[in-house]
Amino acid sequence: MARPRKPTSLLAINGTLAKNPGRYADRASEPVDDRALGPPPDTMRPDQRAAWLEIERLAPWLRFGDRIAVEVTAALLATFRVGGVGMMPPAMLTRLETMLARLGMTPADRSRVAAGIGSSGADNPFSALKRKPIG
Repeated sequence: MARPRKPTSLLAINGTLAKNPGRYADRASEPVDDRALGPPPDTMRPDQRAAWLEIERLAPWLRFGDRIAVEVTAALLATFRVGGVGMMPPAMLTRLETMLARLGMTPADRSRVAAGIGSSGADNPFSALKRKPIG
């Protein structure tokens, strides 16, 4: 089985994109979305809307293009909150864990998230947390 493709933003952050630009030339036309995630869809139930808002608050790096994945995750999270682990089928619980990971909401996956929001440092709410050099 092939290794999953790394997101271009991650390649840019770790320097791989700058080191081997020709290798990633096919990604030059990849869409970039700077729009905010936005409000939950009107079709969501109140418990799902609450889950959406919690996800939005916990993961400020999510953008408008992530709306469908957030909607699925919010619906699964609401189901989990209502029924708990014992009432949720194992496949649904696995899907929730997978979706949380894909959104960068597990400890291991959060370490891979680029917290820069927007194209300039002024838009980045985490810019004050950058590590200062020693010495």
